[in-house]
Amino acid sequence: MTSLWLDGAPVTPRAPLDRDVAVDAAIVGGGIAGIATAYALAREGASVVLLERRELAEGASGRNAGFILGGVSENYVAACRTYGADRATRVFRFTFANRVLFRSAIRTNKIECQAAWNGSDQLAGDDDEWHEIAESARQLASHGVRVRLEPAERKAVYDEDGELHPVRFVRGLADAAERLGARIHTGTTAVSCGAAEVRTPSATVRAGAVVLCTNAYTRHLAPTRVRPVRGQICVTAPIARRLFPRPTYANRGYRYWRQLPAGNVLVGGWRDTAVDEEVGEDERPSERIQGQLDAWLATQGVDAPVTHRWAGTMGFSHDGLPYIGKAADGIYRCGGFTGHGQGYAMAAGELVSALIRTGSHPDAELFEPDRP
Repeated sequence: MTSLWLDGAPVTPRAPLDRDVAVDAAIVGGGIAGIATAYALAREGASVVLLERRELAEGASGRNAGFILGGVSENYVAACRTYGADRATRVFRFTFANRVLFRSAIRTNKIECQAAWNGSDQLAGDDDEWHEIAESARQLASHGVRVRLEPAERKAVYDEDGELHPVRFVRGLADAAERLGARIHTGTTAVSCGAAEVRTPSATVRAGAVVLCTNAYTRHLAPTRVRPVRGQICVTAPIARRLFPRPTYANRGYRYWRQLPAGNVLVGGWRDTAVDEEVGEDERPSERIQGQLDAWLATQGVDAPVTHRWAGTMGFSHDGLPYIGKAADGIYRCGGFTGHGQGYAMAAGELVSALIRTGSHPDAELFEPDRP
């Protein structure tokens, strides 16, 4: 089935690329990372061409839950254990800056995308996770993060997180990028690329920089460590009761849900119960995962019919952090977001733009594509 976000979302008609062009930057991929990068570059006066084989946001950017969360897939204490305290803190700050960039882009460009900033709930799935969530909240609060604990429910509430309609946001930002001079071509498949050109069946783009914002599909164009992993979601018809005041991220990110402005209940995840099955580029939902989503709805007393079921292909990195920057082959990468594309994409676009224009960015080494 079609995702709720893609079902009826407005589309700006755009022509396929039909002639050779030369630009400062060529971007492949019209999801949130590609559009954010085009927007950041165009805002600085760079000439940009972006190529998308389908319609904008038809991949993972149009198939996610619409959360805008700070942090990584794990809680702060777990991230410090994995990456070291200094690196984890810098990564978290990068994602906090990403939220600010979202707010700014929405406000500046008047993007109608149902954005709300009611915070998020991080809910523990077991005792060990609760201890980590509680300690994470205490440590982050000491860094100025607005977070509070609700021990009775074993959760932390992060006040600055948000939610939106992801397709309306991406397509609205694309319109803004075009107003700044970016050229976007949908229905255009990149068949090969190098550090200075992208080839399609009908044209060649020569560029000072080539950026692959292709995430899980990068392997079709260049070597990559990004692994394609499937995520699944379903959404009910609206209900009158307001059950969930803000998006919830639970069980170390393997469960998540929110209630939309109209009252629909969205729930996704449970990938950990079928790890070997939830891989690859197949965008069809499975009975096994969807059955578990249905069972969760029943436990919450939600008896409204499910109106939309879908799956999307996420790109996972080898260490849980995205690959953002120039790789050894000279091609820029921007992907491997490990299920948190919206948590990074706006700041990632700024990072890539800075590297292309100036050769440096203060956080570049955090996400180097060729890191060990």
